[in-house]
Parts: sequence; C-alpha cells; structure tokens
Amino acid sequence: MLQIFIIFYVPGFIFGAPVASRFTSAIIAFTINYACYFSEIYRGGIESISRSQYEAGQVLGMTKPQVFFRVILLQVIKRITAPMSNEVITLVKDTALVRVIMVVEIIKVAEDIATTGLIWPLFYTGLYYLMFVGMLTLLFGYIERRLDYFKA
Repeated sequence: MLQIFIIFYVPGFIFGAPVASRFTSAIIAFTINYACYFSEIYRGGIESISRSQYEAGQVLGMTKPQVFFRVILLQVIKRITAPMSNEVITLVKDTALVRVIMVVEIIKVAEDIATTGLIWPLFYTGLYYLMFVGMLTLLFGYIERRLDYFKA
C-alpha cells in the first residue's frame, strides 16, 4: 500500500506533474513490487541447480546456452512453480489495495453499495475472490502435477 501511495503522490510533489492516471500508478507499483519478488524466485531457482548439471551438459558437447535452455531451465521451472503460483495468487488479492488511491475495483464498488445498508455485495465479492483464487490454485496444482516427471 505504501508503494502505491509513493508512486501516485511523490511525482506530483517532486516534479509538479502527477502520474498520468491512478490506474497507471497501480500498474507501475505492482510491476515494480512483483518484478522484484519474481526475480528473486528465478535467481534462487537457478542457483539451486547443482554445478554437476552444468558440467554434465558440457561433457555431452553442449554450449553454455544449450546447457542452460535444455537442461537447467527445465529443472528451474519445476522448482519455482510453487513459489511463483503463490506470488500470482497474492497479486490477485493485492489488487484490492488500489482502492486507497480511488481506483474503482470490485471491493470499492461493493463497499459503495454496502453503505446503503446492504451487506450482500461484500459477501458476493468475497465469494468471487474465493472462486477466482480457487481456480488459480487448481490450475497451478495441475501445472505442478504435469511437471512431476522430474522427480528423482
């Protein structure tokens, strides 16, 4: 939430010109935030592959790019599927934070309707998030099962 505030308000204070729109600010904030998480997940996945995998590829006569793309990357994708799916699901849930800079999203609309005394819109919004995250969980579970052929 702090990153969303900073990206939306600070350019206006420093440069005198705010970011083009609230939606653009939200996209920039989520892109920067999750790019950092994703890069660390990929870095950790690449570093988790033992040196012997690189050496085995070189013994087979492969070039370094061939070893990386044909041997290492396939193992990295298997290892990072779970943390990547976790971050994607967190991103879906974090989109509700953009209402703090008045970007109209599903929670904001439900909140506006709920001010009239109706609580059902918030219930249905929660149900929507539950179903959407549930579908993502099933999808990533399927992907993880498909990649199980790398088990030792």
